[in-house]
Amino acid sequence: MESKEFLSTLLKEVAYPGFTRDIISFGIVKDIVTEDDKVKILLELPKEDQELAQKITIGINNAFSREGLDYPELQFSAYQNKSSQVQQPANSPDSEPNPKLPNISKYIAIASGKGGVGKSTVAINLALAFSKKIKNFGLMDADIWGPSVPMMCGIDTKPMATKDEKILPIEKFNIKMMSIGFLLSDEDTVIWRGPMVHGAIKQFIEDVEWEGVDNLVVDLPPGTGDAHLSLIQTVPLNGGIIVTTPQDVALLDVKRGIQMFKKLNVPVLGVIENMSYLQNGDQIIDIFGRGGGKEMAEKFDVPFLGEIPIDPEIRKGGDNGEPIVFSNPDSPSSKAFEEIAEKLLDIF
Repeated sequence: MESKEFLSTLLKEVAYPGFTRDIISFGIVKDIVTEDDKVKILLELPKEDQELAQKITIGINNAFSREGLDYPELQFSAYQNKSSQVQQPANSPDSEPNPKLPNISKYIAIASGKGGVGKSTVAINLALAFSKKIKNFGLMDADIWGPSVPMMCGIDTKPMATKDEKILPIEKFNIKMMSIGFLLSDEDTVIWRGPMVHGAIKQFIEDVEWEGVDNLVVDLPPGTGDAHLSLIQTVPLNGGIIVTTPQDVALLDVKRGIQMFKKLNVPVLGVIENMSYLQNGDQIIDIFGRGGGKEMAEKFDVPFLGEIPIDPEIRKGGDNGEPIVFSNPDSPSSKAFEEIAEKLLDIF
């Protein structure tokens, strides 16, 4: 019979569905019982979810099978007691309010199933479009592996601290911003592990002086991983937005993003199709096959928020530190961002 230590290490190979984090560190494995040459594993889920239990069962069985072991007996229960160690999303009705949270009314997460779809470009320009319509907007760059806000917003200064050691966000374009990139030099390489990610996300929420910010746009890393889980466990997100491009390879990952938000009780505000088409005078050229984002939104019954065209000025603005909504507010691309902002304001 294998030891509990061996079995616990084995279970660390089983990822929580939709995340890179394993089921041991996620806290759902409550006990491992070995007796009479049999293994029983007790698991406690955040809520009753047969689909989630089935995926975890497959993952555990696969891990045991790779070691030539018999499948264990699995006993699932749902979270009931607030004293349990299961980490609840901040959106959960059972979660306790966090007294360290800033006085922010709305948290809006911008996510993508994969990299290379222009998520940060959308997050920054959308925040600027929001700020034209309502005051007191903030932007938090939670893409701690590849922070884009410093370059795309032309910020090369370091943030200062208050007397009580709160980090002061940097203000530009009438928006208060925070990014790990503000604290690093150009030569620094960011290597983060799970606990460090969680600590960084919590610090950017709890230890930054967000006074005066009523609405915070959060630019998440691409994919579905530790940073997403950490944010969702830290703040009561009001909604998530999925950014995609029309290519099939990007659209396949839209499903993962939508399922991540829904599984963790975060409303999906909609899908944005970036780099949707190229406009050449009166002619519209569908380079990547326009319309896939809308089809995916309809398939998963979430709003389709709009299309952002391919525009060299967007790229230039990002490289020069002047986002297009600021540098060329009358351009078709800027108008597209503003129309999406108006739709979102109507939703929430």
